[in-house]
Amino acid sequence: MTRRLGWRWAVVAMLLLPVSQATAKTKPHHGKSWAWTFEADTLGKEPDNTGVAIGTWRIGNLAADSAGTDSAGTDSADTGASARVLRQLEAEDGADYHMLQLKKPVIQDLVASVRFRVVSGDVDPGAGLLLHLDDKAKNGYLIRVSGAKSRIVAHYLIYGRRRDIRYAPVDPPKPGEWHTISVSKKRSVIVVTYDGAERMRFRDERFSKGTVGFWTEEDAVVEFADLKVAMN
Repeated sequence: MTRRLGWRWAVVAMLLLPVSQATAKTKPHHGKSWAWTFEADTLGKEPDNTGVAIGTWRIGNLAADSAGTDSAGTDSADTGASARVLRQLEAEDGADYHMLQLKKPVIQDLVASVRFRVVSGDVDPGAGLLLHLDDKAKNGYLIRVSGAKSRIVAHYLIYGRRRDIRYAPVDPPKPGEWHTISVSKKRSVIVVTYDGAERMRFRDERFSKGTVGFWTEEDAVVEFADLKVAMN
């Protein structure tokens, strides 16, 4: 009798063990995410939650008659995207660049993306996405598209000065055409995509956490929409 019970308990234990292990492996991990459509912000003002700002940044409506298309020819009005935009308005103030930092979230590993379109700009029409900025926006990373040099560039900022890390060729953005910059950072590995295509992958360990922000170059007037940030 004892031998039969021992055999049965052994079978039960063998049946239960794989079920428990499978449940642990398939348990989903829910990371935090943030999205900015600017719908709750005041028109004609800077968005809430802003830190360091250089230039004139204002919330505006995306006019239905100038919705434009993205680089794939898709009407941006049909994508479910935001009807509000963040505009950098300065063009002739003599500044080498303009930037707007968000105070929160302060995040480590992340995936961040933003849509942009160039309205005008002669010197260097393009735009950039900042990440891992410190509280004074002097140190961090910048991924920007340079229309003047027809490339996307990864920089690091050190004490407010920009240094190149890597670059890749891209077609210069045309006025009114929507594009998307996306950056993934997992520990030291950084992956940059532009309009859905991977453009560069590299390692850099200078900065491990910080906030995100927007960037424009020289006289470029740019509109940004649908900033998204998620834990990676």
